[in-house]
Amino acid sequence: MLFVPSNHLHGENQVLRSFPIKASQGVAVDGTYIYAISNTEIRKCDKGTGAEIAAWKADTKQPGFKHFRHMNSGTVIDGKLYCAHSRFPVAPNDCTVEVWDVTGEKLDHVETIRMPARHGSLTWIDRRGDGSWWMCYAVYGAGKNKDTKLIKYEYEDGKFLGKESYFFPKEAVANWGSMSCSGGSWGPDGLLYTTGHDLAETYVLKIDGDKLKYVRTEENVGFYGQAIAWDRSSKEPALWGIVKNKEVSLTAMQGAKR
Repeated sequence: MLFVPSNHLHGENQVLRSFPIKASQGVAVDGTYIYAISNTEIRKCDKGTGAEIAAWKADTKQPGFKHFRHMNSGTVIDGKLYCAHSRFPVAPNDCTVEVWDVTGEKLDHVETIRMPARHGSLTWIDRRGDGSWWMCYAVYGAGKNKDTKLIKYEYEDGKFLGKESYFFPKEAVANWGSMSCSGGSWGPDGLLYTTGHDLAETYVLKIDGDKLKYVRTEENVGFYGQAIAWDRSSKEPALWGIVKNKEVSLTAMQGAKR
C-alpha cells in the first residue's frame, strides 16, 4: 500500500495503490520494482502495474540453500536486495542476511552473511540515510518480547559490525501482544517507522541519545503488521506494506515529511 504525506492528505492516511500479489512476510522496493517476500521465495514485480518480472525460490535440497526457513523483510541498496532471515521456530537465533543482485530484471542470489546467534530472530534490516545499517532481533512471548533488540551496524568488507543496541519503548511493545516487531524502515523525516505482527498501524520512533523513544502511532495504514518499506525513489513520501497472502499495497503517510 502507498501512503501520502499530510500536506496532501489533510491528516489522513490513504491507500494509493494495491496489487493482488501474494506475500507472507513483507515487501521491499526500488525505483522500478517491488519485491514480494515470503518465507523461502521472492517475486519481483513492476511497481507501476504489478506484473511479475522474475521469481526466486530456495531449493532447500541444495547445500547452499538448505538453511532457508523464514525470510522476513528486505531493503534495496545500490542494486542489491538485502533480506533478513532466521530459522524460526526451529532455531530462532540462527540468523543470516541474504543478498540478491537485482540490477535490471535480475533476481540472482549472490551471498549469505551469517550473523551471531545470540540476539533473537532477525526480522528486519534497513540502511539509514547516513549509511548506518539497522537490524531488529525479535524475542517472542508476552512478557518476553520486551527483550526484542534493535542493533546499529557498520558494513565493512562484507561483514556487519555491531556498534550500538537499543530496546523498544513500552508504548510499542504494549501493542505487540505475544508477538514482536515485524517490520521497520527509516522514513524521509529521519524517524523510524515500525510495525507489529497484526495491527493496521505503525509505531514511529526516534533515536534520542542512548535510547529508542516513542513519537506517535500512525493508524489506519491499510496493511496489518509484517515488514514494510519506504519508497525512497518517490517524489512524495510513500510506504509499502502487505495484507498477508492477499496483496501488496502502497500508502501515503500523513505524518511523514521530507
